[in-house]
Amino acid sequence: MKITIPVKTPSVNHLYGHNHFGATYLKTEAKKLRQEIQEAINKQFGFSFEELKNVKLKVNVDIYENWFTKDRNVKRIDIGNREKFLIDTVFESLGLDDKFIFEHTMRKVQSDTDERAEIDIDILP
Repeated sequence: MKITIPVKTPSVNHLYGHNHFGATYLKTEAKKLRQEIQEAINKQFGFSFEELKNVKLKVNVDIYENWFTKDRNVKRIDIGNREKFLIDTVFESLGLDDKFIFEHTMRKVQSDTDERAEIDIDILP
């Protein structure tokens, strides 16, 4: 199954805040983004994913974005900071539990104009 998220996914640092007690919370911007991602998934798929429940899964994520500065140096962007929020949101939208992810890869894909994420979810033997 291939899912396209048609928006740029910010890093975890921009999505979560900390209150004066040290507790972590999801910022308003992140809640709006989560809703936008869930709506995009619902438009792509309008059915249940029962066949993906309780089976080992392989997840591949491609993040399309401009990864270079004007001087063609690589930007200081940690792709791992994008993973947690994105996977949590997608799996919640599909009604799946991410504990069944047994293989996971992420790639940066250079794009000067398009910012999106593509997620492939497959069942492992």
